[in-house]
Amino acid sequence: MPANIRNIALLREFRARLIAFAEELELSLQTIQADMQKTAQWIEHDRPRYWENATRRAFDNVAATRTALNTCLMRTVGGRRPSCIEEKEAHLKAKRRLEHCQHMIEHVKRWTVKVHHEQDEFRARLSGVRRLLESDIPKSLAYLDKVAGILEEYAEVPRPGEGTSQSTNAQPSPSGESSPSEKKE
Repeated sequence: MPANIRNIALLREFRARLIAFAEELELSLQTIQADMQKTAQWIEHDRPRYWENATRRAFDNVAATRTALNTCLMRTVGGRRPSCIEEKEAHLKAKRRLEHCQHMIEHVKRWTVKVHHEQDEFRARLSGVRRLLESDIPKSLAYLDKVAGILEEYAEVPRPGEGTSQSTNAQPSPSGESSPSEKKE
């Protein structure tokens, strides 16, 4: 495949940018994996504990409101029984809260399974990116370095880091004249 390379320094610049991309990609992958782990930890451990505690409190509240309702219903004021509307509403509200907490425990169990499945799917998709980061990019960097070196040799351009001092083996110019360093002798 023919290439029309006009500036070898651009190959070196592209290589440097590829290195920066690889470093940024690695950091992004680490951040994603840390966030994924935190989310899984939250769903697997924090939420079940929270909803179990909320269920216990709701159950205790149902018992307390039932006791208050029964106490109210047993009372008589002036030979009449009170309607106990407030106690009935509090008891219904406590029962709804208990049902909600129990429902949320089931939700958390389903979400735990779903999160594990999605994590596995995501890790499988990330394997291609991991391969790119751990294998393909280093190979590409080595190839770019090799190509730049070959082109620099071909163009007789000093490599980065090499001095611009002339070599001690002076070559005669194509016209057959000696170089300025040879004329001094």
